[in-house]
Amino acid sequence: MGKIKKYIVSFAFAAAILAVVIKPEPYLNAAYSGAVLFAKNVMPSLIPFAFVTSFMTLTGSADILFSALSAPAHALFKTTGAGGYVFAVSVLSGYPIGAKTISELRKRNCIGDEYLRGVAAFGSTAGPLFVMGTVGTKLIGNAESGAMVLAAHIAGAIINGIVFSARRRAGAANAFMPHREGKSVTRAFSEALSGAVSASLTVAACMILFNVLICMLSECGALYVAGRALEACGVPAGAGEGVATGLIEMTRGIQMISEALPADKAVPLVTALVSFGGASVHMQSMFYLEDGGIKYAGFLALKAAQTIFAYAVATLLCAIAF
Repeated sequence: MGKIKKYIVSFAFAAAILAVVIKPEPYLNAAYSGAVLFAKNVMPSLIPFAFVTSFMTLTGSADILFSALSAPAHALFKTTGAGGYVFAVSVLSGYPIGAKTISELRKRNCIGDEYLRGVAAFGSTAGPLFVMGTVGTKLIGNAESGAMVLAAHIAGAIINGIVFSARRRAGAANAFMPHREGKSVTRAFSEALSGAVSASLTVAACMILFNVLICMLSECGALYVAGRALEACGVPAGAGEGVATGLIEMTRGIQMISEALPADKAVPLVTALVSFGGASVHMQSMFYLEDGGIKYAGFLALKAAQTIFAYAVATLLCAIAF
């Protein structure tokens, strides 16, 4: 990090600490809100899915799914069953379990380094429990809209995977290497449980920190300015601040958009935020992906492309349904 960047970062953190000290109440409320959001809507599904996927990977029992998913994975993404397993796990479990699974499979030599970025193109999705339950039923207010968001979101991930798999050089299939022997059940149980707790704490911390950041940006008027700028660029009136908020923490942004717009206008924007994930989800994912050599700039490009594809599909579905 350059000297000027260090000064900017130091100043920003000093200003944030000063703001909390001077007026702590809104920031404590924001932190509490993030913790409650995690406890009610994320933790109940995150820990079981995180444990089960890790346990299957560590014991080698996921091999059966590798074989079963080999044909569709090769047809869609030009990968072996390990890539198909990542996609299935990500679609069923949600953020950041796809990224966690990619990291675990790489460590067990199931996915080679040359394939990591391609697999990340389709292995970073939200789960159906979150999209159908929290987004559809609770936030937008109807299950049909949630189903459209989920369909467009998954379609965007598939299209993203197909597009990026088409760019792989010839011979890259050798980047998938044989896996090692699985660990004992007791050892795998211990490591999977530890990993699930670590993943849960990482997600909780990110949600709390980014909720506090949103509060700070709202207090100083930055989100209002960003929202008006986005509306000037074509975002529907009343939804600009929600989009700006969602780029930081998607759940808060989705809630704001759902309250500001009718379902037919909200669904494409909500789908875009679900697919992009926001800075909070990005940091959760990079916690795992950076160990595999995936840089944030590359991951950001993958998520931006996925967002565009998902938004286009959602817009088409809304034109048909409404």
